[in-house]
Amino acid sequence: MQPKRNTYKLIEAACGFWFNDNDRVRSPFPKSIQRELKDKTQARYLEWIRAFDATDREEVDDEELAGVFESFLFAIALELVGEEDTDLVLTIHYPFLPRIGDKVNDETNGASRVVDRKLEQKDDDKLYMIISLEPSGDGETWQSEILIPT
Repeated sequence: MQPKRNTYKLIEAACGFWFNDNDRVRSPFPKSIQRELKDKTQARYLEWIRAFDATDREEVDDEELAGVFESFLFAIALELVGEEDTDLVLTIHYPFLPRIGDKVNDETNGASRVVDRKLEQKDDDKLYMIISLEPSGDGETWQSEILIPT
């Protein structure tokens, strides 16, 4: 099966969305890997599409096509960045959650900045992101936790 023109439009739209900050999401992918990430993801995605048989072509809808492309995009990004930069790995896994350097205005603690974050499995067997924050100017940190949905 030859990929249709819409396939390339989907690739451009998805990369445009995930590679640029917009009002819904900040890019989790460093500029330094975006070209290689797009090329490798496109190659893997087109290989996947070319393996379709007639039944696959009829059964797969646009939503599934987009979802698979995004799955490849995030998986390949993780391959490219490796495991050494744990904060970048967290950003790629959880692009919608606060990042180091983000400013937060908390009712109790006031204006604060995220200075650290990590994942922690709690006694309830649920996964949480533990965020350490520093209020403006006082040097002491406080923590907040976000339940990671499964």
